Amino acid sequence: MRILLVAAIAAVLGMTAWGQNAKPNEPIPMTFALSGAEMYNTWCASCHGALGKGDGPTAAALKTRPTDLTMLAKHNSGKFPTDRVRGYIEGATIVPAHGSREMPVWGAFFRRIGDEKAVTYRLVTLTNYVESLQAK
Repeated sequence: MRILLVAAIAAVLGMTAWGQNAKPNEPIPMTFALSGAEMYNTWCASCHGALGKGDGPTAAALKTRPTDLTMLAKHNSGKFPTDRVRGYIEGATIVPAHGSREMPVWGAFFRRIGDEKAVTYRLVTLTNYVESLQAK
């Protein structure tokens, strides 16, 4: 887990040898695939909490409490809102409660670290993981 976090941070900051020579808009190649759980723990759990209940360690510092991701299906007539969740992650859907976009929009980040297939993989895999967190 720590290795993945370090790799993601290094990619973002351009601290790899490749990153120092990269052109500004050139994707950073990633050679490992992340599971939904790994991506969630790396990019979402600090706000939404390890179990998705909106109680992550940084939640108290935010103006608006992060959404309890375990209740998305329940609040949508029992059906998980796949397209809407993917839109939130990607940044295609505006969330009024986010105000000035407090929630990081991961679609832009994913595009910097991979080609369109990798972006789609990450968006779908992370969305599927959030679906797996739904309360029974």
